[in-house]
Amino acid sequence: MAKEEIAGTGTQLLDRAVAILKYLGEVGQSGASMARIVEAMELKQPTVHRIVTALERHGLVDRERQTKRYRLGLALFAMGAAAADGTGLRQLARPALMRLAAATGDSVFLMARAGFNTVCVDRQQGTYVIDSLTGHIGGQIPMGIGPASQAILAFLPQAEADVILDQNAALYKQYGTFTARKIKDAIKKIRTDGYALDDGELVAGISSIAVPVLPPGRDAIASLAINLTSPRLTEGRLPELVALLTTEVRKIEAQLNPLAE
Repeated sequence: MAKEEIAGTGTQLLDRAVAILKYLGEVGQSGASMARIVEAMELKQPTVHRIVTALERHGLVDRERQTKRYRLGLALFAMGAAAADGTGLRQLARPALMRLAAATGDSVFLMARAGFNTVCVDRQQGTYVIDSLTGHIGGQIPMGIGPASQAILAFLPQAEADVILDQNAALYKQYGTFTARKIKDAIKKIRTDGYALDDGELVAGISSIAVPVLPPGRDAIASLAINLTSPRLTEGRLPELVALLTTEVRKIEAQLNPLAE
């Protein structure tokens, strides 16, 4: 076999393995049977079985003995946690999340860019516990959906933001009335205001505010977001929450400054 063919085969297997991991991440704790994975991947059963077996051998996938369903393995979560801690961002931001949750009673999230997606790097529950679209730490959502990702997207170079919007355009259809054009218009206002806001449009009854983390001389690398029930986001409370978020973000940016030099 020629080197080019070997390389192509290796790349193809890697792409398929990543696709399977992403699929298992989407189905969550309910897991998926081998038959469901085969159907979702639109591949032959022996091919999927070979890839899943390899992933299981490395601890990236676990199989429950009784249900025979596959889920993401603990090794994958461990690597994700190590990656988040490796940037130093999660460690730096943790006190900010705790202070915000304590001061507001609401859920606070640290979101960061992961390619064309936004990933939940850390979260701190407040007194009022509500869920989010990303769910657990490590959960992802297409860049452009939700204030946390829009706050990051708004402060990327325009050409780069356009590529992300084009790439994710088809995915936006899963989130109601959101389109690439609508999101592009929204980020113009975010650049002016310095924060992103969703007052129950994405998820009825749930509001969210996010402020981007902008280390000096760099594009947005993350955002801090507060999620709360819409009745708790009164007109008078919005500027208060924006001020709290902005204060904590500035503290994080100040600590990141030496790392950028």
